[in-house]
Amino acid sequence: MSAIDDVMKYIATNEIRWIDLQFFDIKGQMHRISVSNRKLEEATFGNGIHAADLSEVYGNSDQGDLVLLPDPDTLARLPWEPGTVRLICDVVVAVKKERFLKDPRYVAERMETNLGAAGIKNSLVGSEVECYLLDTATADKTTKGRGTGLLMDSREARWGPSPLSNEKSGAYAATPYDSMYSARTQISETLEDSFGVLVDSHRHGRAPTSQQTFELSPRSLKAAGDAVNTLKFITKNLATAVNAAATFMPYPIEGERGNSFNIAISLWKTSEQNLFYEGKEAYGQLSQTGRYFIGGLLEHSSALSLFTAPTPNSYRRLAMEGFKVGWSAMDKDALVRVPSYKKNIKETKRIVYRGADPAANPYLAQALMAAAGLDGVKKKTEPGDPTEETGSKKRTVKELPGSLFDAAAALQSDTAFLKGVVPTELLADYLDLKLRQHKESMKGISGHELLKYFNV
Repeated sequence: MSAIDDVMKYIATNEIRWIDLQFFDIKGQMHRISVSNRKLEEATFGNGIHAADLSEVYGNSDQGDLVLLPDPDTLARLPWEPGTVRLICDVVVAVKKERFLKDPRYVAERMETNLGAAGIKNSLVGSEVECYLLDTATADKTTKGRGTGLLMDSREARWGPSPLSNEKSGAYAATPYDSMYSARTQISETLEDSFGVLVDSHRHGRAPTSQQTFELSPRSLKAAGDAVNTLKFITKNLATAVNAAATFMPYPIEGERGNSFNIAISLWKTSEQNLFYEGKEAYGQLSQTGRYFIGGLLEHSSALSLFTAPTPNSYRRLAMEGFKVGWSAMDKDALVRVPSYKKNIKETKRIVYRGADPAANPYLAQALMAAAGLDGVKKKTEPGDPTEETGSKKRTVKELPGSLFDAAAALQSDTAFLKGVVPTELLADYLDLKLRQHKESMKGISGHELLKYFNV
């Protein structure tokens, strides 16, 4: 029985009335259209379904009218919506049935094709995602001219009346100080039981005020993007259901650690050969292919930042983190890490890129992280010495961009590694969006600025 047959049988035998068709714009924002079960037929999975005018999301398409093509492998029942299932959709051109070039999920698919052409059978991508779960978040939208206003409260906040605050660090806090354990567990079990996304671990985040960390099990490149988007979808919905507030904003609370999105990847030539693993006494048991992959990540890290740190707020998190643009198995400040706490196990050898945050569109961030690394493999780009071997006092020559504008400028002079992965149409729209967001951010006034410079 095919995956399509499984979907049709599940809908018919489980009293499903509504099909939630989900798709994503270039920012990574989810959109949805719910159609009656009568509208879904087996032919829909080949022809697509015209459920709405998609120009409202993507603008006018030069390729023609657009339809949604459901992916049967993403079927999941929404536990908080009786009689509803979701299907993540690709966006395709109605007549020609060709892929719509501005669909970010297509970028991940193209990167999987490029990896296959390079002799790589499979890529496994794991995601460690952080967010804040707050009791309340209230925005003052009516008196904007008086100054910024967003009031956030948490039972763990050091400014609140609760005795549950974690004063310095929240890392691995236990109950009762880990006050959102039950909520985090519910999110994790919903991911696994209803959506088939495995959660390797979850814990209190490093930030003291109710930060949460989820470690998602490795999946193929496109499926890893689906998993991160599903995590965000579940977290926001379950928080809203209990009048709480979830935020994946990169740097929401001044003075605390921001939300990170660590991307771990391993490349497999066969089911038995991890291209990043070297069983001998190489540094971190990392192969030469792995070193080249890191070389590509470091070489393209500035341009890559436009996709992995995609908002003006992202650069506040990067300033707080203070990454060294280097790699290491030991140095916790290195932009690229090679975990080496398990020896002689090829299954666990992977490369972790730490410069991303959860505001990123995961389809773009994960695919282009892989593209940058693969470019390093093709060019045999050496990453240099690990950072702990260069001396702690030695200044890192290269730095990450300091703003969204700097990242956009870096990308405009470094686009070759995107060739064959990011369609020019999507890239042009994405660049326009990022420059627009930068200009908008320059017009805003932060609370920090008001306190610091009001009396100049």
